[in-house]
Amino acid sequence: MATAWDNHKFPFFLVYVLWILVFYSAGMYDWEHFPPTRRYYTLRLVTKTMAVNVLIAIMLFYLIPSFSITPRTNLLIDAIFASALIWFWRNNFIKRASLRSKIKVLFFGKTPETENFANYLAEKTMLGYSVELVADHIKFGDIKTFIKERKIDIVVVSKDISQNIELVRMFYEVLPLGVTITNFPDFYESITGKIPTSLINETWFLENLAELNNRPYEQAKRVLDIAAAILLSISAALLFPIIALLIKLESRGSIFYTQKRVGKNGKVFEFIKFRSMIEGADSIDGAKGTGEDERHTRIGKILRKSYLDELPQIINIFRGEMSFVGPRPERPEFVELLREHVQFYETRLLVRPGITGWAQIRMANDASVEDAPEKLQYDLYYVKNRSLLMDLGIMLKTAAILVRREGR
Repeated sequence: MATAWDNHKFPFFLVYVLWILVFYSAGMYDWEHFPPTRRYYTLRLVTKTMAVNVLIAIMLFYLIPSFSITPRTNLLIDAIFASALIWFWRNNFIKRASLRSKIKVLFFGKTPETENFANYLAEKTMLGYSVELVADHIKFGDIKTFIKERKIDIVVVSKDISQNIELVRMFYEVLPLGVTITNFPDFYESITGKIPTSLINETWFLENLAELNNRPYEQAKRVLDIAAAILLSISAALLFPIIALLIKLESRGSIFYTQKRVGKNGKVFEFIKFRSMIEGADSIDGAKGTGEDERHTRIGKILRKSYLDELPQIINIFRGEMSFVGPRPERPEFVELLREHVQFYETRLLVRPGITGWAQIRMANDASVEDAPEKLQYDLYYVKNRSLLMDLGIMLKTAAILVRREGR
């Protein structure tokens, strides 16, 4: 005879997995959501996410008969207990993290980039780093003594210094002290999720992107793109005719808005969206790309705010022109302009563009052309580190942005 534990263990296991995904989507595992000076921030964050979690659990238990629980108050009791436990744990973690010994860093090679990043680490105290020194010239004996006395954990060597054979040998000699030696671009990347384009060269691309065509990953991603596009098409089947009708009723013109965009390997394709502006908006001056653009129709503003105008890009995915995750495609004229002014810009064209991407969840959605250099840093990070797990994380973060209606 099955016990209550036997009946409930799988449903609650599934619920807890979904709860963890919600926590991740809400950014509860991001360092920026561990502010030690905002007393009630953690309580509000836990309350909001647990409210969403309870709704998910209710839908699961009430809509799927085989997942029913008896008595139903078990779910409420579990949610209250979990909320209190999570809040208590996070508060204690924040206190311990603020008191723990910080990772001591020595920057060797004073450049504008290293100085700026040292200041960044000093401001972001919850990252757990303490910058002990930003040095330009230091003797071997002095650096060995300094590492011992200050108990340095990491020595970050600038790009220029790492190319000096004598200095490289000097740092090799201090390895027995238990210190980690790393170059600045790698250290910067590990903390920010960006590739510092001003500090890399063609050699970096040969070392990091030589095996860009990972066939198993590409094939698996394509299969998942098609499967997700089919599911989304089915779930949104009723929305398409309703949106099309509303667009037609409000303004004359096409239901869809198409525009040439640059895809993988520089191939130009027709990018498809629901039309959110008046017909011929491209020829009319306006605050392009912003939610306050007067060229937007009333239904168009709603579509943009809810991101429903992006739904027709499912067609681009079926055609193989886009993926769900990848660098956002740009117009040909912008690509040509940015190729001339932004170093290594064409590298983002090595992979299939996406509806969402690493840059989109890390930057404001209305980022301008002036933000292209920083956006490229995020795109290069994605091109270098992309994986199915990373793609899933980006999708979850995007889902949270959609729910909060951020970015537009």
